[in-house]
Amino acid sequence: MALAAKTAHRRLIWGGDCYNYALLATGQIDLVVEAGLKLHDLVALVPVVEGAGGQMCDWSGDPLHAESRGDVIALGDPARLEDVLEGLACHHD
Repeated sequence: MALAAKTAHRRLIWGGDCYNYALLATGQIDLVVEAGLKLHDLVALVPVVEGAGGQMCDWSGDPLHAESRGDVIALGDPARLEDVLEGLACHHD
């Protein structure tokens, strides 16, 4: 909620599952943040987002891998990662 408070609410979307990543890859939205994804939830999304010039990582900014916890950040503009990590800093372990 702290991160959501720092975003433009006119474009805040709740739900949407993989559709949100397609919106991000096509430049319709800027950011997707989710918790608790499983490997099968995210493995196909990484090449789509990164192939479109975006970035996917965990909530610490580290690349996703088979043992990732499932807390995911997808950014349309990788240069904004530090801003997102700052917004999440007080809310993850």
